[in-house]
Amino acid sequence: MKIQFKTVALLATLTLAATSCQKENVLPLSGNEQTMETIQVVYSINGEVFQTTLSESEWDAFLEMMMSLAREGYEVSFSKNRSSLSSQSKEKVTFVTTDEKEAYTWAENMANDGYVVTITFNQGTGEYTCIAFK
Repeated sequence: MKIQFKTVALLATLTLAATSCQKENVLPLSGNEQTMETIQVVYSINGEVFQTTLSESEWDAFLEMMMSLAREGYEVSFSKNRSSLSSQSKEKVTFVTTDEKEAYTWAENMANDGYVVTITFNQGTGEYTCIAFK
């Protein structure tokens, strides 16, 4: 019985060792592959600059976070696919609204168009001031 158990254990060990040494064949995914598009984002919160890489779905959450920070009294700036938030430009567009959804949509559209967007919120008047530089 001891010899039979040792033989079975030895064969099991050898089988595991042999299979672990074989090269794994990785099959390519079907033609329905989706590549995840990433967005390089440079942003600042009260002048402190950060960089991150986001997916499209994370971009929406990022914009909501920026709006929330602005509502709390922070000055936020952000841009997509740029290396800096430099505002030395020729074009400046300002948008003022009390509607957060309008401010969100405007800021998203301007960022998609290559602008650096700055958002502040005046708690006294309830107005979002959105400024875009290009």
